[in-house]
Amino acid sequence: MKTIDWYLLVRDIMELKCMNQQELAAACGISQQSVSLWKNEIRNPGIRTKQKLLAFARKENMDMRRYESDSARDAIGNWLEGSGAQEMLKLFELYRKMDRHGRMELLEYAKKLKRRDR
Repeated sequence: MKTIDWYLLVRDIMELKCMNQQELAAACGISQQSVSLWKNEIRNPGIRTKQKLLAFARKENMDMRRYESDSARDAIGNWLEGSGAQEMLKLFELYRKMDRHGRMELLEYAKKLKRRDR
């Protein structure tokens, strides 16, 4: 069964619609504190709110594959935790929290570095 990364979905919905936590909370009929808990990855939305968020994402034609669990990503994260590679783990977490534009910029920079090192 696939799971959704609610933190990423909520962050991207807010970014896409230029909403703050209070506005998203009002749209979902919940408290701003609930949105804060999702954004800080402390809790996940309740079932009804999940349905509202998914409907909103579909309406906005968001690619839901981006928010599904990624077993390869999870395996890399687990390996990094077990190997003591704390710097790589920090980098991985920062990448995960970046918006799409930031990720693309980082990947382009990495490609340039790779070409330079050849």
